[in-house]
Amino acid sequence: MKKAVLIVISVLALLLCGCQTKEQNNMNNSDNKTVLFINGVNDADVWILPQTKANLKTTVWGKATASKVKKGESRQAPLCEAGDNGHFLFRMIDTDSFYYSANDLALEADWTLEIKENDSRDITLIVTDKNGELKNKYEVFAAKL
Repeated sequence: MKKAVLIVISVLALLLCGCQTKEQNNMNNSDNKTVLFINGVNDADVWILPQTKANLKTTVWGKATASKVKKGESRQAPLCEAGDNGHFLFRMIDTDSFYYSANDLALEADWTLEIKENDSRDITLIVTDKNGELKNKYEVFAAKL
């Protein structure tokens, strides 16, 4: 009986961990488009996702777009196809168990996303184009998990 229960639990765990939503399957980066992510907050895992209704309702994002990005480090991250209205979601979880999120991001290949903490402890995501010109600043929601 114990063996059967262990097998069932193992199969369920594999199914739950290995399954991806349709949106996550569409996050494949077939064109090798990337963005540069600069982490100015804390060591963290980062997800850049297509903004879809399904992705807005889930907390399961699959494999991180950029994992274990140290504070002060920059990293090329794959850019998937945009979601609804051409927008993206930004999600980040740092090593101190803080969760960061921003919605409605407009991004293109070769652009830069830099997350920064201001003097007032506000978190901002700054997006610049490939020429370094400011495209937008997004307020980032941040909370301890």
